[in-house]
Amino acid sequence: MLTTRRALLAAPLATPAFAQAWAPSRSVTILIPFAAGGATDVMGRLIAQPMSQKLGQSVVVENMAGASGGVAAARVARSPADGHLLFLGHIGVFAFNQHLFNRLAYDPADFMPAGLVATNPMVLIVSRQSGITNMEELQARGRAGRLSIGSSGLGTTLHMGGVMVNKALGGGNTLVPYRGGGPAINDLHAGVLDVVVDQALTALPAVEAGARAIAVTGPTRLPQIPGTPTTREAGLGALDLEVWNILTAVRGTPPHIMAAVTAALAHALDDAHVRARFEAASARAPGPAERGPEVAIRLVREEQARWGQFIREAGIERE
Repeated sequence: MLTTRRALLAAPLATPAFAQAWAPSRSVTILIPFAAGGATDVMGRLIAQPMSQKLGQSVVVENMAGASGGVAAARVARSPADGHLLFLGHIGVFAFNQHLFNRLAYDPADFMPAGLVATNPMVLIVSRQSGITNMEELQARGRAGRLSIGSSGLGTTLHMGGVMVNKALGGGNTLVPYRGGGPAINDLHAGVLDVVVDQALTALPAVEAGARAIAVTGPTRLPQIPGTPTTREAGLGALDLEVWNILTAVRGTPPHIMAAVTAALAHALDDAHVRARFEAASARAPGPAERGPEVAIRLVREEQARWGQFIREAGIERE
């Protein structure tokens, strides 16, 4: 059972009205806990430039994959609380991993949220080489245990999406781990994999490049692929997996620095290019009422409880 300390991100202190403004003294790094090319990486790179405009210093993106996001999270958790190293964590880092690993090198309470970045639906896509053209063919192949499903290690969204689909298909298929969504998509195009369940931000370009969309693992269809049903409509059940990302700093970062980072993130989310790219990929950027640390804290609390139950029911053993 999660302790209160592990249950949510660290709550920020109230920022006094008279607090001094903060400007970074050198470049700011957004650490991405996965390989380049995945959805989290794409979002980090999209918000970096407009954030740099607001902060007055360059904002660079660095990738550090490993341990389902734990390697990067641990690095940030040990970093100085000066705002120069930020962490773009997602549902896996903050809501899956506590239920999957006996020991973590970080605690969700090690982080203070600047705010929600986006919520991303996921899409079940198949390789053209697989010969699968619809859900009926996918189910037939899946019931026979003859599917290779891309994953990316315990606790990632590709892993959880793969587990959900494999479970719905009978549970006898092979999950193949990768270091991130980008490498898995590459092997899907090459015909090495049959199935990937990935965030729309990277799945939709894969569909444009030749992969076939079979279903959306969320409550509604996507405007970019209106002919693709939801998993419920397609007869695979309600596989409700949408991925959210939260920009954070290490716990103990002074309130005026957190306020500056939150303001820079809001500036990025209001940027016309960022909004256009998010909308093109069906990624939902938070509106003004959904921004800020309090919304992020509440989201983490609710999602930790929901996914703890799913992981227990799916019988996924802790490592």
